[in-house]
Amino acid sequence: MTPEVLSSYPQIQELHVAEVVSYLQHNHWMSVSHPSPRLLVFEKGVDDRGKPIQIVLPSKDDYEDTPYLLAKAVNLLSVLESLPFQEVVKAIDSSAHIS
Repeated sequence: MTPEVLSSYPQIQELHVAEVVSYLQHNHWMSVSHPSPRLLVFEKGVDDRGKPIQIVLPSKDDYEDTPYLLAKAVNLLSVLESLPFQEVVKAIDSSAHIS
């Protein structure tokens, strides 16, 4: 599913950046520096070309592109973990409540 479509789903609309960050940290994604304070970047593993796999998140919930970037992150996690996006959202929600 494309991030554009996914970003309109209520499950994505209800996500918060802090919840996704918590989930990534619990799953050993490493935070990497980025020149823009508006973005948070995480890396884990490499792709088929040997380049780091990255997830880019907004640093705040109230940016206009926040739902899109969260949907992109969930979509990538869904592919990497071979899970439906709904399961990824549930895992993110669960991770946020045990932090």
